[in-house]
Amino acid sequence: MKKTLLLTVIVFGFFSTWLIPSLILARPDKISNDYIKFVEASSSTIWVPDSYTTTIQEAIDKANEGDTIFVRATTYYEHVIVDKALSLVGENKDDTIIDGEGTGTVVEIRANNVTLRNFTIQNADVGIWLWYSHGSNLTGNIVSNNRQYGIFFGGYSDGNIISDNTISHNSQYGVYFSSSTNSIFTNNTISNNDNGIYIWSSSNNIFAGNNFSENNDNGIYIWSSSNNIFAGNNFSENINGIHLFHSSENVVSGNIVLNNNYGIYVGDSDKNVILNSKASNNQRGIYLHFSRENILNNNTLDSNLYGILLDSSSNNEILHNNFINNVASSRSINSVSSWDNGVEGNYWSDYQGSDANRDGIGNTPYNIEENNEDNYPLMAMHLQFSVLMENKTYLIDAVSDSTISDFQFHSNMGDRTKAVSFNVNGEGFCRISIPHSLVSPPFTVKVDDSPPLYFKKVYANRTHTWIYFTYDPSEHEVTIMQTFPSEQLLLFQWATLGLTIIAVVLFSITVNYYRLFIKQKKVIEAYESEVGSFPVSHEERARIRFVKDVIEREKKLEKFKKKYGVKFQPASTLEDLTEKLGVKKES
Repeated sequence: MKKTLLLTVIVFGFFSTWLIPSLILARPDKISNDYIKFVEASSSTIWVPDSYTTTIQEAIDKANEGDTIFVRATTYYEHVIVDKALSLVGENKDDTIIDGEGTGTVVEIRANNVTLRNFTIQNADVGIWLWYSHGSNLTGNIVSNNRQYGIFFGGYSDGNIISDNTISHNSQYGVYFSSSTNSIFTNNTISNNDNGIYIWSSSNNIFAGNNFSENNDNGIYIWSSSNNIFAGNNFSENINGIHLFHSSENVVSGNIVLNNNYGIYVGDSDKNVILNSKASNNQRGIYLHFSRENILNNNTLDSNLYGILLDSSSNNEILHNNFINNVASSRSINSVSSWDNGVEGNYWSDYQGSDANRDGIGNTPYNIEENNEDNYPLMAMHLQFSVLMENKTYLIDAVSDSTISDFQFHSNMGDRTKAVSFNVNGEGFCRISIPHSLVSPPFTVKVDDSPPLYFKKVYANRTHTWIYFTYDPSEHEVTIMQTFPSEQLLLFQWATLGLTIIAVVLFSITVNYYRLFIKQKKVIEAYESEVGSFPVSHEERARIRFVKDVIEREKKLEKFKKKYGVKFQPASTLEDLTEKLGVKKES
């Protein structure tokens, strides 16, 4: 009986594990609403609003780490605190609005690795506040009409990404970085704030590809901050485009600064690098005030009241810049800086000198102020091109009165030929520096497959060669290649052949001399072995040697007599021999 009961239980359990789920799947209308809600609550995506969440904060409170909260388009009047790692995504940034109703902070992020995307965040004291947040991502939002800060980074918030946001009409600061590092701020539009971005005591951040316009004070204000990169940004219609104060070792590269009061303002700041930027139609293109050891390289200062103005700022390096149509190209007040590198300087559109020796450099200095002059002014605009070879970037500087385009590097590993090529269109000269590690000298220059009208090597050092050439004022393709001219190759071959012949002759003479030396050495050694064992005069040595020869000769003469029947009578003593030869003995 017990065995039968046990078997029944086992069979029933087996069928129940198969039958009950099958019935549930076959009759979904019989599943309770409570069961459906339980499945939704465990999902990684939560929708707002929904049957059990009506506010964003309620969804955040119910979410788990790593969940995504998808917020439908409407206006939410609330203050949101994100205290766990999750993604908060709006349906679209124009119509998914979180409104702070004029107070507090709209979205406060207190966790790491939070994503906030596609919202309009508005109407509070602070739009978004990150507090000790690391690795968070703010993308595609509109942050506007807040009384203090659009976005505030505080409490050492590091390693965040802020991209593709529109930050505008915030009363004090569009964005405020406070003691924040290693963040990337890219492709944002910052306009109509009092200050676009304010950076305080923050380092190692990258600000790239942003647009700053119509801010009431600064596009970017950098205070007590170092080692930041500002690259490829546009600044227009601000009081100051970029303002560095008490900041060092920042890089400002490839920015366009238009129609500001001060394009780039450097105050009490040292060892910053400003390069490859364009400042146009500003009151002051670049202004240095009580600043030292900064590098200003390869910038274009165009149509400003002052191109570069230095006030109490010395020991700065100003090189390869283009000063074009400024009311005053430069001023240097109580300042002494370097305006050339001993080979090249800057281009000045108002330079009146000439280039009699045809090397692309003016023959007389360009005077700026007392103790400030460019000793090697360029005769045309300075251009710079980059070439990537074997994961290394090479910079090529050029000075030309033509437009240069389609700059390329060619490397044929088959015949080991390397070359650069580019198109020129305009007037008729080019001065260019070629890195030896890119293309080694000597060079062949072709203009449309023909030699240039004039060619000259103007300067060379261990790493670069500068060449100058001219062409007709029209469009051409220029090629500079690493090959030997035929005449130089032929001369090299003849020189090699001549050196080879000389080497063979010298070797032959050396061998013959050595053989003669060995032979004479053997004779001397034999002679010394016979007569050198006792002290005798030279005459006695000769006499002894002669006696030995007479004895050896008698044997040979006897054989000769028996064979041919001819008899010789040689001298028998040394005295007889000297008498027959008529040799007189020295007294």
